[in-house]
Amino acid sequence: MQLVQRDESVRVLACTPSDAATHLFAERLAAAGLDSARLYLLDASLPYEEDASDDAGAISQIPGHERLLGFSVVLSICSKAATLQNLDVPVGHFSHIVIDEAAQAEEPLVMIPIMTFSNAYTNIILAGDPNQLGPVIESPTAASFFLLYGPCTYRTKHRISAL
Repeated sequence: MQLVQRDESVRVLACTPSDAATHLFAERLAAAGLDSARLYLLDASLPYEEDASDDAGAISQIPGHERLLGFSVVLSICSKAATLQNLDVPVGHFSHIVIDEAAQAEEPLVMIPIMTFSNAYTNIILAGDPNQLGPVIESPTAASFFLLYGPCTYRTKHRISAL
């Protein structure tokens, strides 16, 4: 919130591992003063503005390309963030990518928004408490590739050095 208030040019893609966390994040940002002209909650099941019926409200539509690029903050769950690529949001458009509740997310899900929209100038922020409940990984294939932990937990348990 402080980033957006200080600099009008800041564009934030904020992602969480679940719909519930995303909606809570949106409520908190709205309560802090971020209005619907600057905050967009992406729901991939919504119709595009061009395809929506006349009686559908603005909140129930995916905005057109130019309007989408004008939002200061776009919120999404990690897995739906790739929808923005289909809407022609360019790599590097977001100055910041924030993954909230990162300790609860599976590592491949966290990588969707990061690998899809970041460039050398994008600030990436992983926020989460590694001592909270971590992700539930049930796949033996994922286990064989060390994807048992979320991005925050894995680093604290296995001391990975930076590349």
